[in-house]
Amino acid sequence: MDARWTLIMTVAAVAVAYSLRKRRPLPLPPGPRGLPIVGNILDLRRTDSWLNFAKLGEVWGEILSLTVLGRTMIIINSLEIAEDLLETHGANFSERPVMPMAGELIGFNNVIPLVQYGERVKQERKLFHQLFGNSVSIISEFGPLLTSEVHKFLQNLLDKPEDVLKLIERMTGAITLRIAYGYTIDPESEKDVFLEMFNTSALNFSRATRPGAFLVDIIPALRYWPEWLPGGRFHTIAKEWSGQLRRTVDTSCEYVKEQMAAGNIEPSFTARLLEEESHEEYLIKWAAFAIQGGGADTSAVQIKAFFRAVTVYPEVQAAAQREIDTAVGTDRLPDISDRERLPYVDALCKEVLRYHVSAPTGIPHRARADFIYEPGEGAAPMLIPKNSLIITNIWKMAHDPAIYANPTVFDPTRFLETNGKTAELDPASIAFGFGRRICPGTYFPLKPLARLPKFIGKLLADKILFLTYSAILSAFNISKARENGIIIEPPLGQTAGTVSHPLPFKCVVEPRNDRAVALIRSG
Repeated sequence: MDARWTLIMTVAAVAVAYSLRKRRPLPLPPGPRGLPIVGNILDLRRTDSWLNFAKLGEVWGEILSLTVLGRTMIIINSLEIAEDLLETHGANFSERPVMPMAGELIGFNNVIPLVQYGERVKQERKLFHQLFGNSVSIISEFGPLLTSEVHKFLQNLLDKPEDVLKLIERMTGAITLRIAYGYTIDPESEKDVFLEMFNTSALNFSRATRPGAFLVDIIPALRYWPEWLPGGRFHTIAKEWSGQLRRTVDTSCEYVKEQMAAGNIEPSFTARLLEEESHEEYLIKWAAFAIQGGGADTSAVQIKAFFRAVTVYPEVQAAAQREIDTAVGTDRLPDISDRERLPYVDALCKEVLRYHVSAPTGIPHRARADFIYEPGEGAAPMLIPKNSLIITNIWKMAHDPAIYANPTVFDPTRFLETNGKTAELDPASIAFGFGRRICPGTYFPLKPLARLPKFIGKLLADKILFLTYSAILSAFNISKARENGIIIEPPLGQTAGTVSHPLPFKCVVEPRNDRAVALIRSG
């Protein structure tokens, strides 16, 4: 009897232990041990977070976790893992984080990058796709506009080469303002009112969405903290930025209505949709804002990065100019139709995109439900909890030596097939995000796992950058600045923020010859 009870108790104990073992939650991806209560708050950096995440990845692996005040952050340093989670299992990772400061207090949760996934996101993406859906329509509808604004930029650069960085922002802003609202920047004004409004909004978005920028994003309950108490200044900032955002969105839409009423309207995204009367004005206003606010800033970042790159790598500039002179000649500036005859310049566009990642960590995704990730090759499964933030280290992927040879070197030839060497991965597969939240104004994969460049078409931003780079290289020489006879090396760092600009730098911009000056003056 005793033996029987001993056996029963033993079996029961084993069963209970097995049951408890089954119910025990799976471990999170590995990561550094945090402090009590605050967790890994000291492992976050306010600047260069992408470099910090890459460094943590060297210790903890290509997927790691941090926990800050009970909130889990999953950091992905690997392209393969990012594609597996965000594309193969995209339905579970298509949400955005709830950002108390940027979203709820300021109002950027009305802009498509922060809108939670659902019908509205699908509607806006459909509108963008109708406007930018294929290369033929972009060239036919926007080709003259792009050429006009690029030529204005060249003329301004000829007159004020020392203002090159400001002129870049003016050009990209001018292009997107005309596309979104049919608004033309005042050529006599150094600071156009409309452009300044949108530049301020873009800067505020980048600052407000940067991970860890405001404590209220880490401790959401702080949004109820009184403004007049110490630590409540974020309320003051939120009110100021929110008011500025609303004025920008409303004023730009009202401008289009006024022009339509006066019968003096340039075709634009907003005018077309208002005339159709098939969409709510609310949707139109915020979709147009996304075109201008997002497109101008990110394009400006890439063009600044181009200037810095050819300043630091004069041999790249010389090779591109030789190709342009041979294929296009010196009697005209290049246009979009020349692209197939300029493979090196095309590769240069890709290398700028890879070398300087304009959104180094993108905008985080959020898990809709618990997800068990199985890395494979005998590795133990990991738990990605519901509501955890998924942060893709796009900068690390674009500088991964397993994908790109000598990734710290600026080398356009990596994208050329030469002497039996295959071209390296098109960085567009990385730079514009993943899954259902891929940037709507850039590329649309034909299928979720389109890792290779199998795209419907390279869209607006790509056309702007090629046209700008090729025109600049055809007409100007860019070199390092000197002060008191000493060469000034451009700094190679990036600014903090969701959209990351090159650190301010100086360069010398000079026309290549008198023929180039005449081409620029002729427009």
